[in-house]
Amino acid sequence: MLKQFMEIKNQHPDKIILFRMGDFYETFFDDASEASKILGITLTARDKKADNPIPLAGFPYHALENYLGKLVKAGRKVVICEQLENPKDANGLVKRGIVDIITPGSIIDGKFISKNDHNFLVAICEIENKVGLSAIDVSTGDFTTTELKTSQIYSEIERLKPAEIIVQNEETKKKLLNFKLNYELNITIFDSWFFEPKEAIQTLKTHFGTATLEGFGTKNKKAATTAAGAALSYIKSLKNNELNHIINLQVYSLENFLQLDEISRRNLELTKSIRYGTNFGTLISILDNTKTPMGSRKIQDWMLNPLLDVHQIEERLNAVTELIEHYHLTSDLRNIFSSVGDLSRILSKIGSLRTTPRDAIALYNYLQTAPQISEILQKFETKLLQNLAENIENYDDILALIDNSIQDEPPLQITDGNIIKTGFNQNLDELREVSKNGKSWIAKLEQSEREKTGINSLKVNYNKVFGYYIEITKAHKNEVPEYYIRKQTLVNAERYISPELKEYEAKVLGAEERIKNLEYELFLEIRQKLFEKVQTMQTFVSVLSSADVLTNLAFIAHNRNYTRPKFNDKNLVEIKSCRHPVIERLLENEDFIPNDVKMDQQNLISLITGPNMAGKSTYLRQIGLLVIMAQMGSFVPAEKANLQIFDKVFTRVGASDNLAMGQSTFLVEMIETANILNSATPKSLILLDEIGRGTSTFDGLSLAWSIVEFIHNNPKISAKTLFATHYHELTELENILPKVKNYNVVVKEWNDKIIFLRKIERGSADQSYGIQVARLAGVPQKVINRAKEILANLEEHELSPQGLTAKAKKKLGKPSNQMDIFDAIFEKADEKNKILDEIKNLDLNNLTPLQTLNYLAELKKRL
Repeated sequence: MLKQFMEIKNQHPDKIILFRMGDFYETFFDDASEASKILGITLTARDKKADNPIPLAGFPYHALENYLGKLVKAGRKVVICEQLENPKDANGLVKRGIVDIITPGSIIDGKFISKNDHNFLVAICEIENKVGLSAIDVSTGDFTTTELKTSQIYSEIERLKPAEIIVQNEETKKKLLNFKLNYELNITIFDSWFFEPKEAIQTLKTHFGTATLEGFGTKNKKAATTAAGAALSYIKSLKNNELNHIINLQVYSLENFLQLDEISRRNLELTKSIRYGTNFGTLISILDNTKTPMGSRKIQDWMLNPLLDVHQIEERLNAVTELIEHYHLTSDLRNIFSSVGDLSRILSKIGSLRTTPRDAIALYNYLQTAPQISEILQKFETKLLQNLAENIENYDDILALIDNSIQDEPPLQITDGNIIKTGFNQNLDELREVSKNGKSWIAKLEQSEREKTGINSLKVNYNKVFGYYIEITKAHKNEVPEYYIRKQTLVNAERYISPELKEYEAKVLGAEERIKNLEYELFLEIRQKLFEKVQTMQTFVSVLSSADVLTNLAFIAHNRNYTRPKFNDKNLVEIKSCRHPVIERLLENEDFIPNDVKMDQQNLISLITGPNMAGKSTYLRQIGLLVIMAQMGSFVPAEKANLQIFDKVFTRVGASDNLAMGQSTFLVEMIETANILNSATPKSLILLDEIGRGTSTFDGLSLAWSIVEFIHNNPKISAKTLFATHYHELTELENILPKVKNYNVVVKEWNDKIIFLRKIERGSADQSYGIQVARLAGVPQKVINRAKEILANLEEHELSPQGLTAKAKKKLGKPSNQMDIFDAIFEKADEKNKILDEIKNLDLNNLTPLQTLNYLAELKKRL
């Protein structure tokens, strides 16, 4: 047995082997130690008394789903090794073999992964100075590939968040591991042979059954094609069955989408909150009101990949507009979608021949909605909705097959029996009848034989040795019919079998086992028929997900007072009463204060000043979010929005220490800023918040000033920019740079307190209100009072040894007795001022060289 295990382990040294032994899955050696830690199961030993006992850990076979899920979530690769024959029938050692290999990126069963997220396997290769990156989600059938610049790999990996990455060599693996991500990459080195272009192309052509791949758009994209072929080869190497649900390869280019790097996705909190680390308070959390898991995944895809083609955007907006205009039909569709589960992952199981009876019933329930959905969609006139209606096919043959064959409430496993309906198969019906009515049939036969023979003591019985028999006492031996066949002679009786009883015995013996076996065979036949239809059903998944997203966008636009954005080719951005889509949903006892935005080629850079907490960062973010929503095809939170099409959105918002990577706040800030300045174009949107605050005041101010100048004066950038800053000195740029305009967040003072009005208006802020903001934040009053003293001194520029001026003393009364670092600073400042006065009054004409040198020596001591 251990020899069997070692043969399999040697083939898969990097995987945990789950070895079936009777009613348990066992792990051995290092696998056992690792499994016991991850699963929390007991680590014991085989042959405990031996010199080298073998570590052992196992769990019951019926708990496989639970423990397998834990291993995969821990990032482990698992081999499932089953018994391939009944131990009772085994001639010696039970045959065992691999039935499945599961890695984090090759999971088909949706129970092990999030229903709202993709589970991508990514393949990366470099060919002829181009990087190919392919992503495949085997649980849904989604399969994409692209070519990238080396600088784009990090951002695309961050967007896809792959469960597993395959590469062809250690060098590529090391490069990827140098990426500083917020999660650990799971990288596998796959045989380099599969990364050969010819091999990859042949793999794809064989899978799709085509003579060429040009129909997929792979022409002149060798790196993208090779990565796709390698990804598919890897999945096929793990699975013994077909992948019939993978019916298409989508070749895409980042240049077709609004580019959002990982920094912008993080700062705009598209899918993950900076504060909470979850999706609470994110854009996706308020956009995703879809009804199906497929729709939930698709709306995230749309949000992370906004469009650049204005015609495609308008197609989506036209559909959303019509859905709003006929909102009763939209509500009907959403009600239907509510009854549809994860059809794409069921089709993945069908396409890989892993369907369970319950999957078949779920498929039946979901496909039943197709005629209703088609009927409603046909009532719309927009191109996109009409196309969706036309792509819904007739599934009557599939529905009839399932309806006639599968029980309404079947068991979970295909070996449990009671799967097939009565009336579907005659042999099965007869076996069930025999099994169900066995006792009554025996009683009837016994009565019938008594009447035929006239022997009232005749009995029909059964035992395990001789099976069924007719027993007649020796007193009636001469009355036995000729068609009885003697089976056994006893002291006082004879036992016989008749042709009728023999036929019945052949049916009834092992009927239950034969019923299960026959049901299993029948279900495999049904599964094969569904497998052959899976590609037809995949089109319905695409229709469902798109219709779900569009009706969802109509729902939120209708219920949240969103408006349809317009697009222009005049490089104009004009938004009236723009609102933050997330914050306005989270506010409970107050309304969100909207603001306007107007930018064009003469108003290129908006410089926004105002105190902290006034709403500068919110204003920046809401504009970025509105652009993303508009270009994904959604209505937007505003009264009016007229936008140019942006190719990229960049954000540098807030402090972000990354100490784990050895990067301080300021270094991170400068790295992110450098990326923006090196990547932005005249069609980009730049959102900068508090640039330069991570260093000294003069350094920060100088950098911020220079950055604004660079964006303004460099024709390769000249991007529309919103720049929020606490450096009031920057407001002078409006008088120097013609395309810079000052804005400020309106604040009112009342009784030494400030009131944030949250409104943006032209002009610069005259104060920072830092001390008032500190009071609002709950800073102790003693600190507030002392800060006022120091501020007054700094503003007067006449500092006493105690840090006070005469004017400040009159204003604030008796100074605080608190000693701090400022006392020494102010004292030294006074001494320097005295020295400066002496130098100014010095009569150099009446000093000898020696006197001058002595005076300099004295000054040096005093300093």
